[in-house]
Amino acid sequence: MYAIKAIYDGGYFKPEEPVPVKEKYEVIITFTKPINTSQEEILKYFNTWDDEDVKIMDEIIEERANFSLNRDEI
Repeated sequence: MYAIKAIYDGGYFKPEEPVPVKEKYEVIITFTKPINTSQEEILKYFNTWDDEDVKIMDEIIEERANFSLNRDEI
């Protein structure tokens, strides 16, 4: 079994990693979590920042992803 990351844009899947096979394969698609627009805007700059900048942004995104964890939604 192989697993790769991809982004689904509502119509197509865009692999974020090389696909390790050439022939036809049966696949299982798992949707893990939605990407909000502000995260997409931030992520497009990741290659221009150094490792420390990326670490800080990863921490911010993780904090925001868990912000409503264990809270009752209204």
